[in-house]
Amino acid sequence: MVMTNTMTELAFDQALEKFIDTFLALHPKNTWPRWFKTHTTYGGKRDANNQWIFAFTAIPKDALSDGEIWKETSNGTYALVTINKTTGENEYVISNTSDKSVTLFEAIIDPITTEVSVIKDIDFDQISSTQLLPIRK
Repeated sequence: MVMTNTMTELAFDQALEKFIDTFLALHPKNTWPRWFKTHTTYGGKRDANNQWIFAFTAIPKDALSDGEIWKETSNGTYALVTINKTTGENEYVISNTSDKSVTLFEAIIDPITTEVSVIKDIDFDQISSTQLLPIRK
């Protein structure tokens, strides 16, 4: 007799919904600091154990290296820019992951059981917008 697994794993969208629901249960929108919407972003991926891991992150101002500036774009978001030393023109950095980003809230979602485990939850009152780079207006 062959046994088959009839359980369906959570897709990315379903895991993200569980993550957001858990976050909102712990941090209702009316408790968010003013900077939260404009200075954070979130994302998720599978970890080495094939579980979903999602996080809200922010970028501290000290993450910028010498010669880098954080510039507002025409669509109300921000971009990392370097100044070309020869031409003096702005050069927009397409991709640059910073190991200095700060994880504010993080959770792991088991794709089979759908159990959510919060592994990091920083007190937002300990953070000031003056410490962070804005991500959007």
